[in-house]
Amino acid sequence: MKHKETKCIMNEGMPTHKNPFEKGRLIITFMVQFPPDRWLVAAKLSQLEKLLPAREDVMVPDHAEAHVLEQYDAAAEQQRAQQHREAYDSDDEGGIHGQRVQCASH
Repeated sequence: MKHKETKCIMNEGMPTHKNPFEKGRLIITFMVQFPPDRWLVAAKLSQLEKLLPAREDVMVPDHAEAHVLEQYDAAAEQQRAQQHREAYDSDDEGGIHGQRVQCASH
């Protein structure tokens, strides 16, 4: 993970408009803080591990779900959303009933 890297998890975000059972993307921006001298910390890691208590094993609950983090491009998403809005707006130009057609009379 990199500092300020953004990822997403599909179908785990907010419910979509007018369809509460369909979920959007859960977008996550990671804020990672590294020590200023990473090489120094790496060189001292074995010494630190000897001084600190042993690491505890991570227990994953049986009911936990696994998800895949996918790349997220905010600029591409904004462009896609804009195109969606434009397509939606162009459908509304004809009004609710669209074009009126007059019946032929005899």
